[in-house]
Amino acid sequence: MSLLKLINNYTRFNAWANNEIIQWLQQVDTAFLYQETPSSFKSLDFTLQHILRAQKFWLAFITDKETKNFNWSVRPNEVENILRELGEVSIQMQDQFAFFTEAQMNDMMVLNEKWMQNSLSRYEYIIHVINHSSFHRGQLITMARTLGITEGIVNTDYNDFNTLNQKG
Repeated sequence: MSLLKLINNYTRFNAWANNEIIQWLQQVDTAFLYQETPSSFKSLDFTLQHILRAQKFWLAFITDKETKNFNWSVRPNEVENILRELGEVSIQMQDQFAFFTEAQMNDMMVLNEKWMQNSLSRYEYIIHVINHSSFHRGQLITMARTLGITEGIVNTDYNDFNTLNQKG
């Protein structure tokens, strides 16, 4: 598989997996999304916001937009908007990353933020943000189970995504 095909498939996977999570959580009583439970973030809502903020940041960085004044703030009581925006930014990532050439995917990018300084290729940052979202999607499912949510739990595995795409 070529690098471009891999990245395009991964960005489609990310959009699909986030959509699965979004559709599932839209069926859950909203009170559960705000309820505190032990994890990296204190609620499903805060975990969703973290995924959203990270995807927005990395989309801006990877597409050479300004990130110095990026808004990292938490938005209380907006879970419906957070879910909608997460779906939107996932599609934006899919669409915008598809425009990069193989040479652009291999371009070295320098991250110089107070929380991290490093230099990686563009494609490595893309894989990072998708891996990051996958990690936190797993946390969402574990947190939901901790809260007693058992109905409609979705499988967002990369292999399942590929199997579904081969069928349809």
